[in-house]
Amino acid sequence: MNLLAPPPGPLRDTLVAVPVKKSAGKQRKHEFLSPSWIDAVRALRDEYHDRVQPPSIAVRANVVVTGAPFGEPEILGSIDTSSGQLALDAGHVAEPDLTITTDYATAKALFVQQDPNAAMQAVFGGKIKVQGDMTKLLALQLPLNEASSAAVAREVADRIKAFTAD
Repeated sequence: MNLLAPPPGPLRDTLVAVPVKKSAGKQRKHEFLSPSWIDAVRALRDEYHDRVQPPSIAVRANVVVTGAPFGEPEILGSIDTSSGQLALDAGHVAEPDLTITTDYATAKALFVQQDPNAAMQAVFGGKIKVQGDMTKLLALQLPLNEASSAAVAREVADRIKAFTAD
């Protein structure tokens, strides 16, 4: 007897197919800021591009993360909203509005754990250094105040946590 087949009779046509989750494999975990993690974030960005409110202000920021447990001593990245979409990428942009420098543990607490207390402690503790127009950095957070944007941001944050290695 096939337990997955619909029952015979009138109920057969009223059942809706429900996808079965595979229990054999776990989601692949990626080391924070590794090339595979950045690829996973890009894929997530592409998946959510039509659900994210366009930025209200153009911001071009370079990010320097020090002390990564792999690769180069510094990981260079960028945040660019000048195209009307949020673009997070490896490498630096030309003529940034600001440059943010922080250590690996602080960057992970901010981007993966989304811990606002860690952000405040890091700023006041000198673990985050900002050179350039600080008001542009604050402008990146404004769309998250709207309920729909906040819900999408939480959903994306949960997905990032799920594929980031501990």
